[in-house]
Amino acid sequence: MTSASVPFKCKDEPIENFRPLKVRVIGAGFSGIYMGVRLPQRLRNVDFQIYEKNTGVGGTWYENRYPGCACDIPGTILSFSQ
Repeated sequence: MTSASVPFKCKDEPIENFRPLKVRVIGAGFSGIYMGVRLPQRLRNVDFQIYEKNTGVGGTWYENRYPGCACDIPGTILSFSQ
């Protein structure tokens, strides 16, 4: 059997590396915070930092305010109001 015919299989377990890694995430929105939770669960010896330009976390939801925010699909509003 050649190496080209062997299917690739993803492991669902932590990577067994012991060398130190530096990981930098830009932005403390949902994805950045999620990486802060999940990455240390999967990797060992991680020097992990999240950089955020704002004074708080939340990404676009921190920066933008949506006055009068509502559903943009009228059918959805009708289905909930009936």
